[in-house]
Amino acid sequence: MSAIKTLEILEQFDFETRTLSVPELASMLQQPQSSVYRHLRLLKEKGYLIENSPGLYSLGYIFLKLAKIVKMDMDLPSLSQKAMKELTRITGETSILLVHSQFQAVCLAAVPSGHPIKVSSEQGNIVPIYGGASSKALLAYLGEETVKEIYKKDIVKKHTEHTILDVNEMLDHLKEVRQNGYAYSDSEIDDGVVSYGIPIFESPGKIVASLSIAGPKERMLKKDKSEIIQAIETAKKMIESQL
Repeated sequence: MSAIKTLEILEQFDFETRTLSVPELASMLQQPQSSVYRHLRLLKEKGYLIENSPGLYSLGYIFLKLAKIVKMDMDLPSLSQKAMKELTRITGETSILLVHSQFQAVCLAAVPSGHPIKVSSEQGNIVPIYGGASSKALLAYLGEETVKEIYKKDIVKKHTEHTILDVNEMLDHLKEVRQNGYAYSDSEIDDGVVSYGIPIFESPGKIVASLSIAGPKERMLKKDKSEIIQAIETAKKMIESQL
């Protein structure tokens, strides 16, 4: 109930009501002023509210940061569409745009090839962040503690014989991903699917998404790896230039 009451306080603010006092909030929520004040104090400490003048509160600047994150996720698919279509045209394979969300990944967009394949990374899907080139291109830059936490929470499940189930093996593998600048996957989540993925950065060190292509193993292995990586890199730079 405490969390609900805290959220209800935030919900009282809108374009017409941008500043509120403790008595006003207590009346609106039909709660004791002492209870409202306790929640306000926590929200203020965490930066969700600011006290413009004694006893008068408004939304804090942290919402600008959160709004920017949401806007970025909403804009990324449209910003990436042209580059992804070109990537799919050049490689002849499905291109995938992924973002991370806590201990999982979300497919924001996918441009299928003329030879569609069944992959977990379809637009709107929530996918494992520990397998597949798209996901590993993200995970490699989320920090060692995040990787350890994923394994500690027993989130990692065996999808195929190639899923990396050992945390130390994964840490070593992700180090190689950072050194190479790209991630590679062969049947880690979807049997018979090979993929290459590259991270997308908003600024140096600040990852926002990953871009990858995926296709059937027998077809992908016939392609020139360096040409594939170069094509993804070119598309990635096109997207980053718009962020």
